Order: sequence, then structure tokens, then C-alpha cells
Amino acid sequence: MAKYEEWITPEGLLDELKKPIMYQMSGNEKNLESNIIDNIDLVCECLKLPKIEIVDSQRMIDANGFYIKPDILVRHIDETMTVFEVKKASEKHPATGPTNQMAAVGQLLLYKNVLEEKINCNVRVALIDNKIYYRTFCAFINNRLPITLIDFQKDRLFVPYNGWRR
Repeated sequence: MAKYEEWITPEGLLDELKKPIMYQMSGNEKNLESNIIDNIDLVCECLKLPKIEIVDSQRMIDANGFYIKPDILVRHIDETMTVFEVKKASEKHPATGPTNQMAAVGQLLLYKNVLEEKINCNVRVALIDNKIYYRTFCAFINNRLPITLIDFQKDRLFVPYNGWRR
């Protein structure tokens, strides 16, 4: 994955979101999750996050009688945490992609609230997918959600919406 920053105009951002996916990773959501974990240092560096202390995945966390199971948990050296919820559209039914991304919004808000109460520190949450869809972006732009959207493809990390800086 290349390490560089590129600034994009609002018009360019919309054009980019409307483009078809450039690199469709083969396999399922678990394969994409493994690829992200393999590159998590670079992902965190590109997002300007603090250095990583611990990375965990699919950890079952007790939340007062019910359980949450975030895809990727990153604990940083400054004692903050970042949670990545991984989604990937089915190759058989690609039209479900935006629906799956919107379902992740509720998951991420739940994870953020439960973890902030449980560990008493700031928790960043991000939706990461092989392609962030324009329809998903539209739901975020006027609602000021504290969730960052990340498009993760073969050699690029595209962040059309950063809810951490709102």
C-alpha cells in the first residue's frame, strides 16, 4: 500500500464514490479482514493514529449480560482504542453492499458506547470495506456520525468521511 496523502475536492470525492470498484478482493469478508490485519500498521499510520500496542480480532466482550464481537480491535499506546468493523459485499449478491454498510452503523455505535463505558477511554470506530458506496456516504454526510468510512483496496486507502474529526 502506497504511503502518501492526496487531497481531493468535494466534486472529486463524489466522482470517486460513484466509480465502480477498481480492485475487487476475491474471497469473503473473513479474507478481507485478514488482509486488513496484515496491513493494520500501515492503515493506522495512514489514518494518523497513535502507535499500536495490541491488535485483536473477533474477541467476545461481555457487556453486562450480552456480548459484542468487534471484527478488529486496536489498542494504542496512548490508551485509546480503534474498532474496525469489516464489511464486504457478497460476490453473488453485490447489490447488498450498501445495506450491509448501513447495518454496520448500529453495530459501531453500540461498540463505541459499550467499550467507552467498559474501558473508560476514547474509542474510535470505523467501517472498512472493499468499496464505500455513494449511498452510504450520503447517509453520513448530513448526520455527523462519529464513524470513519474507509475504502480498502489492493494498494489504496480512501477515506471519504472522517467522523473522528467532527
